[in-house]
Amino acid sequence: MKNIEGNALPKIEKGYYTHDHKKHNAFVSPDVTKLQVVIIDQKTRLYIALDADPELARSRYFSRMEGRASVFVKKPETNS
Repeated sequence: MKNIEGNALPKIEKGYYTHDHKKHNAFVSPDVTKLQVVIIDQKTRLYIALDADPELARSRYFSRMEGRASVFVKKPETNS
């Protein structure tokens, strides 16, 4: 087997891949203009579909975070 320049390619041992032989994974970021932002706190933002309910997304986020250390995530207090 030869490369484009006509030189012989190096022999590849089993389980060993050179940079040229790796499959490159392409990651496509979602278009944030088609999403709405839900602000959780100063550092945390959720991006959800335009037709989704922001309050539902916020409550789902906090329900998932309850199982984690409460030191890191504190639900904002609501004054009712």
